[in-house]
Amino acid sequence: MSGWLREVLMAASEGLFRDDAQFASYIAGQKIFAEGERGDVMYVVLDGKVELRVKGRLVETVGPGGVLGEMALIEQAPRVAQATAKTACSLVPISGERFMHKIREAPHFALQIMKVMAERLRRMNARMLRSASSRRRPASKAARRPTSRR
Repeated sequence: MSGWLREVLMAASEGLFRDDAQFASYIAGQKIFAEGERGDVMYVVLDGKVELRVKGRLVETVGPGGVLGEMALIEQAPRVAQATAKTACSLVPISGERFMHKIREAPHFALQIMKVMAERLRRMNARMLRSASSRRRPASKAARRPTSRR
């Protein structure tokens, strides 16, 4: 995520949830949710860092002001990633009902979520393109040249 966008999202998310009395604390290494689980809650990170992994591969580290679990909540679908606390962290859980309330209360929150999702999609597309192009590269001439045997 670009620096200025991260700063805007952090400030807005923290402003919306900083004084929230309902939060969950996790220790480093603790699983927050698993890939394939029902996604009826998303989270806003107040403090600490959370790693998101798909099929065991690290795809993102989310810090203060960031959100996770929003895709499963919005789609009402199983989670596509596992979230694990990288450091001790505090998260605000947001249910579907609470999510809708926050959107009515602060419409810019919906725009923040869309920006996060768009940025994640762009990063995933870039990774896929890099991966595909590295597989298509022809071997160098030196690598293709047969060696002579004496």
